[in-house]
Amino acid sequence: TAKPSKPSAEMVSLWFQSFDNLLHDKTGLDLFREYLRLEFSEENLEFWIACEQYKTCPTHELAQQSQQIFADYVAIQAPREINLDSKTRDEVYKRISKPDKKTFEDAQYRIQALMAKDSYPRFMSSEFLKKWLAQFKIKINQSQKK
Repeated sequence: TAKPSKPSAEMVSLWFQSFDNLLHDKTGLDLFREYLRLEFSEENLEFWIACEQYKTCPTHELAQQSQQIFADYVAIQAPREINLDSKTRDEVYKRISKPDKKTFEDAQYRIQALMAKDSYPRFMSSEFLKKWLAQFKIKINQSQKK
């Protein structure tokens, strides 16, 4: 796996301010992914990334891409099945018959909210992150943490 690049203290401070900041920073995203791999729980983040890429997909590729994402993450017993309620799962299933850029919008939002409540706080207080920051001599003072 690629090593995330050296962060600035300001950038790391933004990660502590919001999960959205972490997700939209390449170094933060790479580091969060590495942490989730160690926890064997990266499927939610991988799904979120697949949805972000899907939104930029050329229209002629939407049908194939939506089927692939559904098969990989959304279908019951998918290889990397994510934790979605049946209503959301059914809604995605209906939408992939006529896919558009918003096919996975609700499912992606729900998974992002789940990560924000669960994985993100664990990551931000993890020894993994503390050790990684220590190698760059970045200290996070308590006021930066939520």
